[in-house]
Amino acid sequence: MKYKLLSLNVGRPEIYQTDKGDLESAYRKTPVNETTFLTYLNFKGDEQADKKNHGGRDKAVCLYPAQHYRHWEKHYGISFSIPAFGENVTVEGIEETGTHIGDIFQLGEAIVQITEPRKPCYIIARTHGIDDFPAQVTASGFTGFYMSVLKEGNVTPGDMMTLIEQHPDEVSVSEVNDVRYNDRHNHHRIKRILKVDALSGSLRGTLEKMLRKA
Repeated sequence: MKYKLLSLNVGRPEIYQTDKGDLESAYRKTPVNETTFLTYLNFKGDEQADKKNHGGRDKAVCLYPAQHYRHWEKHYGISFSIPAFGENVTVEGIEETGTHIGDIFQLGEAIVQITEPRKPCYIIARTHGIDDFPAQVTASGFTGFYMSVLKEGNVTPGDMMTLIEQHPDEVSVSEVNDVRYNDRHNHHRIKRILKVDALSGSLRGTLEKMLRKA
């Protein structure tokens, strides 16, 4: 499977003025046209304001599928300019239903691995001035996902993102979203996800707590 990298986006923390006050974030990223080096932690020129919940080895790259933009433009009746979801890479054709935790891809010279779905938070609502945006993203399943970097390398807009190894457990990003938000008391499904070795440490901790409560 091959998917096209439509946009590569980076940003540094800034103070945004929103309708609910000032907000420090690196959510509003800017597309770059040149080749950019991807390290184990991030693309060169990209940073996070909230390092507790964003970034790190497990969440070095945030991906959002380009085709989802059409859904949101129809849903809200407004246009969204890439990267409206704070993503590092906007990729055409890839989706949560057919992509699995632990899948490994070639991205330019780099090699990346899916680690967890992206969890929409209040920042998307504050940035766009749409209060129900996080809830709508969760309900739709159009969350995007995070990836770790297994091999550093240069990435250029227009590169192909090519699947080189599908994880044998075949736990899709969509399945993780469904358990996390809709089926929180299902022991069997939680344990199935926890078996995946590539699962991010932060989400593993969340699911272990869910399992104890369930």
